Amino acid sequence: MTQTPPPDPAAAGTEPPAGLAARRFTQALAWTRLLEVTARVEATLSAAGSLEDLFALEEGLTRAWPSREDRRAPLREMMWAGEGAGLAPQDVRLAAFDEAGRVLLRRTYLAGSGRHG
Repeated sequence: MTQTPPPDPAAAGTEPPAGLAARRFTQALAWTRLLEVTARVEATLSAAGSLEDLFALEEGLTRAWPSREDRRAPLREMMWAGEGAGLAPQDVRLAAFDEAGRVLLRRTYLAGSGRHG
């Protein structure tokens, strides 16, 4: 018996905002031809965010990053930001770095669910 894979939230139009942010960030890397040289992605959520936002962001990065046998997906670091980080309660900041640690792209997206937890 074959199992049907779970539906893709992006295709179904039910993607959470944090997942959409991850996908848009990955698309921006592809459009600027930085996807291939990205070694690490840093995702920073506001401390006011929820666990649901964190999980949606992680799933979004997993779904958005192309899976290829000749290249591993970059290391992903997920962080909670304190009040001094300059993020609004519903924001997520995503940054991509190359092997030498240089910033390739940094963007901030509205990505919160509105729930706190």
